[in-house]
Amino acid sequence: MGDQSSGKSSVLEAITGEPFPRAAGACTRFATELRLHRAEKKSFRVEILPDRENRSSQELEILETFGKQFGDSTPFPVLMTRATELIAPKNVSGRFAARDILVVDMEGPSMPHLTLVDLPGLVQNPNNDQSMEDIKAIEALTDKYMANSRTIILAVVGGNHDYVHAPILKKARHFDPRGLRTIGVLTKPDLTASIGLEEKFIQLVKNEDERNRFKLGWFVLRNPTPPKDGRTWPSREERKQMEENFFATSAWSILHSSRRGVDALSQKLNLQLQHHIGKYVKELRKDIQRALVDTEKELHALGQVKETVEEMKHDLFRFFEDSKRLVTPAMEGTYSNPPGTSFFPHMHPYDPRFIPAQNLRARVVKANKEFAHRIRTQGSEITFSSGVLDDGSSPAPGAMTKREYAKKRVEPFLMQHKGVEFFGEHNPRLIYQLFQEFKTNWKTLAREHKDDVGVICNEFLGEVIDSVWPRSMRDPIRSHFLDPHVKEMLKDAQAELEKIYKDLQFQVQPYNPEYDTRVQTWKSFAAANVYTEAEEFLEKMLIFYEVRPATKAGTYKPLN
Repeated sequence: MGDQSSGKSSVLEAITGEPFPRAAGACTRFATELRLHRAEKKSFRVEILPDRENRSSQELEILETFGKQFGDSTPFPVLMTRATELIAPKNVSGRFAARDILVVDMEGPSMPHLTLVDLPGLVQNPNNDQSMEDIKAIEALTDKYMANSRTIILAVVGGNHDYVHAPILKKARHFDPRGLRTIGVLTKPDLTASIGLEEKFIQLVKNEDERNRFKLGWFVLRNPTPPKDGRTWPSREERKQMEENFFATSAWSILHSSRRGVDALSQKLNLQLQHHIGKYVKELRKDIQRALVDTEKELHALGQVKETVEEMKHDLFRFFEDSKRLVTPAMEGTYSNPPGTSFFPHMHPYDPRFIPAQNLRARVVKANKEFAHRIRTQGSEITFSSGVLDDGSSPAPGAMTKREYAKKRVEPFLMQHKGVEFFGEHNPRLIYQLFQEFKTNWKTLAREHKDDVGVICNEFLGEVIDSVWPRSMRDPIRSHFLDPHVKEMLKDAQAELEKIYKDLQFQVQPYNPEYDTRVQTWKSFAAANVYTEAEEFLEKMLIFYEVRPATKAGTYKPLN
C-alpha cells in the first residue's frame, strides 16, 4: 500500500513483469490479489470475488462470470481496464474503493512464489475523482488489511515529496509500532535531488531514520518514466538494465546491492513470505481446523440433498412429526424428552426463579397466577385503606377509606341518577353502572395477559424450530407457516376477550348464593353502626364486584 501516485502500479509491474494500467488508476479503486507462481509457460487467469453483502443477485451473477469471458490471448492491461469498469466505474457514487476483490493468478518462468494484495492509494484531501466518503472507504479498507497481525505491510513511498507527512508511514507506525512486519519501498529516487532531499532519502533507505526504521528494512526501485509520443513501455529486460545504470552512476550507488532494484525486492519478499508462513503455520492449522469444524456443522444443519418432491415431502413429514413429539409433552406439562433428544433441560442446581422456554405449560401457569394476582390487586379503580396502616402510620396520599369514597363519589352518583324510587330507596340497576366504572382496569390487564401468553408461545416455538428444523428452513417455516397461524390465533383470542368484556356490560342478576350471604352478613354487622345509603350501595357493589367472575359458569378448555 501507499499514497496515491506513489508508484505502486510501477512496483507491481516490476515484480510481475506485466504492464498495469496507470491512467485511470485501475489498480487503485479496489483490492487486487496477485497470486504469482513459477511455471514453464507464461499465463494468467482472473476472477472477481464480489461483495455478497452489498451486491444484488444480478450484480453477483455478472461479477462471478467475468473471468470466463477472456482467454490467454486477451492483453493484461485490457483485462484490468474491463475489470475496473465493471467493479468501480467512474462517476458512480460509492464505487470508489469497492469491496469486491479482483483475483489475478499469474504463472511464468521468472515469477516469484508470492501473493500480493494491492490496495487503493491513500488520499488526504477530496478532489474531482474522490469525495470525502471515498476517502473514508479507502481508509476503512486499508485499515482492515493492516490491522491483521499476519499481514506483511509493503509500504510504498514516492521520492517526489517529503516522506515526513506520508499517510502510509503514519499508518504503518500505528498498526506496526515496532516495525516488525513492514517493508519500506522507495520509488522515484531520481526526483529526490530536484526537491533537495536526496541525502535524506538515502538515509531513509539505509534504515537510519529512527522514526521510520523497519526490522525488515527498506528497498529502492527506479521505475521507468511514462513513454512519450506513443512509444511503448520498456520490456522487463530493458527496465532492469535502465535501473542498473541509474544505481551505478548516481549517489544511490552507495547502497548495498541487496537493497536496490526489483530483483533484490522480489528475493526479499519471497524469502520473507516463507519465514512468515513458517512462523504462523501452527496457528493457521488451528484456524483451518476450527473453520473445518464450523463448516461441517453448517453443512450438517443444511440436511441431506433432496432431489424429488416425494423426498422433500418425506422430510417435511419427519420434521413435523419430530416437532409434535416435543410439543405434546410441553402442552401436557410432563417435559419428558423423546428418545435420542435433550430438548427439555434438566437444571442442576434447581433455580426456582427461572423457567426454561421449553417448559411451555409451566410458564403459562405462572403467567395465569400473575394475571389473577394483578386482577385482585390492580383490577379495581381504587384500593381502599383502613385509615391506619398496620405499622400505625397513615396511608399514602390519595388513598381513601370506604366511608370517604362513599361520601365523595357514591353520594353524588346517586344524586345524579335519582328516579321514581321512594325516598330512602335507590335504583338497584345503578349497582351495575357503578360496577362498570369500578372494574375499569380489567380489560387492560386481560389484554396484557393475552399478549404475554402469546410471547411465551412464540418463544417456545422458536426453541422447537431451532431444535428440529435445518437452519436453511427455519426462516421459511416461521414466516410462511407459523407466524400467520400464531397471528390468527392471537386475533381469535382478542375477539374472545372482546366477547367476555361485552358480557360484563350486561346487567346480570347474581344467582351466586354467596352474594346474598355476604350482603346479609354485612347488614348484621352494620346494624350496630350508623351507615348511610351511599355506604350500603357501595358495599353491595363491592360484593357484586368480588363474586361477579363466578356468576357465569365457565367451561375449561385445554391449552391450544
